[in-house]
Amino acid sequence: MQDSKPDSLLQRLDEGFDLITLEDGFALPTGDGLDAILFANWLGARTSHAGILAGAPINFLEPFHVSTAIATLDYVTEGRAGLLAQPLEGGRAAAARRATGKLNGYPEDNRRALERDFDEAIDVIRRLWDSWEDGAVIRDQESQRFIDGTKLRYVDFRGANFNILGPSITPRPPQGQPVIAAVAEPENSASLASAIDLAFLRASDSELSSLVKDIKSRHPGLRLFADVGFGAGRAGKDTIPQWAADVEVAITAARALASAGLDGIRFLPHEPERDLAPLVEHVLPAIRNTGLVQASQGSTLRERLSLPAATNRYVVAAA
Repeated sequence: MQDSKPDSLLQRLDEGFDLITLEDGFALPTGDGLDAILFANWLGARTSHAGILAGAPINFLEPFHVSTAIATLDYVTEGRAGLLAQPLEGGRAAAARRATGKLNGYPEDNRRALERDFDEAIDVIRRLWDSWEDGAVIRDQESQRFIDGTKLRYVDFRGANFNILGPSITPRPPQGQPVIAAVAEPENSASLASAIDLAFLRASDSELSSLVKDIKSRHPGLRLFADVGFGAGRAGKDTIPQWAADVEVAITAARALASAGLDGIRFLPHEPERDLAPLVEHVLPAIRNTGLVQASQGSTLRERLSLPAATNRYVVAAA
């Protein structure tokens, strides 16, 4: 992504896709990888269209810091930001514990405790985003006041593993509530669905349709995207370009997923350095030519996902 030419890959990604997701690489089996929030801020300043979801291992970061970081990203992107909430489990959770050391505030390494901690973290992150009213920053030179203190809300959250005292140190984000997304699978969809705005579904072909119907029946406002792998197993000696086969597979998948009632597709490049260019140059145009992709409306990520405008819970409660 260091190409500075006008038609660089980064520019084409920005113009071609509505959403870019960055998974955080903390506590990978091979060691720590990408810090998604830091990279998202770099990317956000160099793009102007695509929404950017920055990953964070929710169970092992302080919710206050995640909240302010995503709020800052929303300012950097002028309303195109979101949080990809990553609940670490199993070996990944054990590796995270070894990396952080024996500190208070982290949940026990079992599904129920991790799910409860995830829900509480998302809850307080949202509360902190609402802890400033939209008009709290006044910059009144006459009274020498930067903010109107009556428009700050003092969040006092007490959970099972952490306590948070607000308000946030960052004003309310441009979107009010940046989009929160997570990967949902048949075994965890019930616990995740009520806490997020967008779910990336991972399920077998036989499970996907029933999973979509089940989630939509309980949470009709939740946006559902299917995760589709791209580029895996590409052979170097094919008689035809491998991307040609990938195009046909992608179009077939897009047609099937559209009929299943999904709102979109997230392509997961197997090897980004190899697979992003053909994804942009060949697959996306081919899918657009089928008429399956509709132009999104709006400048913010919430608008493009057709999510309602975010109301401030404290303002509504006081009205």
